[in-house]
Amino acid sequence: MATMHTTLIIGGGASGLMAANILSKEGQKVILLEKKHQCGLKLRITGKGRCNLTNACDKDEFLSHVSDADFFAPAFYWFDNKDLMSFFEQKDIELKVERGNRVYPASGKANDIFFALLQDIEHNENVEIIKNCDVKHLIIEDGRAIGVVANNQRILADNIIICTGGRTYPTTGATGDGYRILKLLNHKITKPLPALVGLRTQSGYPSELQNLEIKHCKVTITDKNKNIIASRFGDMTLDEYGVSGPIILSLSRDIAKDFDAGEEMFLSIDFKPKIDKDKLYQEILAAFKERRTENASSIVRKWVQKPLVNEILSTCKINPKTMGYKLTERDAKSLLWYLKFRSEEIIGDMGWNEAIITKGGVALNEVDKHTLQSKKIKNLYITGELLDLDADTGGYNLQIAFSTAALACKAIANQ
Repeated sequence: MATMHTTLIIGGGASGLMAANILSKEGQKVILLEKKHQCGLKLRITGKGRCNLTNACDKDEFLSHVSDADFFAPAFYWFDNKDLMSFFEQKDIELKVERGNRVYPASGKANDIFFALLQDIEHNENVEIIKNCDVKHLIIEDGRAIGVVANNQRILADNIIICTGGRTYPTTGATGDGYRILKLLNHKITKPLPALVGLRTQSGYPSELQNLEIKHCKVTITDKNKNIIASRFGDMTLDEYGVSGPIILSLSRDIAKDFDAGEEMFLSIDFKPKIDKDKLYQEILAAFKERRTENASSIVRKWVQKPLVNEILSTCKINPKTMGYKLTERDAKSLLWYLKFRSEEIIGDMGWNEAIITKGGVALNEVDKHTLQSKKIKNLYITGELLDLDADTGGYNLQIAFSTAALACKAIANQ
């Protein structure tokens, strides 16, 4: 069914579409197998539909955000963030760099990135796209991958790149099929865990505070003995069930393995990290005196956004109508506690349907970092989220998908 110099790509997401683009230009015949009725379903909703495709920081900083910089470095140096930006700009996609060096299509539409990847392969005679194609297992002969069994057919090829992604957003087709397929080949799979995901806390916040953004705060996660496990500065959002937003997503990645192991963990928010506790306490007492004829609601607005005032006063058991001259040292200590130290137990995360990435995957010591070829099965290449390789939020993870695809294609083209 296949001819010589044919590469099978399993998965039509970011990594698979990039691989198809590169190989088709190298004169390779490509058969792209996509489980769903369309390619790129997850890519088209990433970044809340805006697609944060990479980060424009320098190479050393970029690698510092990746879980295993040594493993990722060969792929990144072969096809880095500047190469990726150039790739899309050559396809007439205007890009823009936003806060934190995050790179987006100027249109703000993830679909533009998807169609740019699709346009050169959809009607390319070197590329065959087979949709609704469910791969059951690989065909191995003499230690080499020579094809797959899918839809009750054998599809043969010279090389196979498996780009099925992790387990996040399962409705887009990412249901962990790649882990199952590779486990059948005796690849070690580090337990996949949801990461870059919101965290559920014991009390959460009232529904009226849902999606309230808290800027320039510090969030610290501790164990039951108050030992610090992780801490981040930046922006976050409140949620009816807990917390989310940039620093929470990154913290979820930091604690994923500990939480999965059953560690009790607690989350505290410092709303005023630039002011130490003693100075803030004196500031609160001074505000009570200086604004003695204002009520508590008006005074607390000095430190937080208006929607949060009632939540703070209610938790601190302070009557919102109490005038400043009637507020006590106990009230000041309660406000200090809320603004600097309030802690809640983490009872879970928001789950696979909301997680942006998968932490875990194929053990890196079973993959050649210079080619992405499996060390167990020849002619089998493993890319993207399938690998036990992940990064912070900010465009780093999509770059991993694109760079690993590019390096695998280089290795195949050089055979």
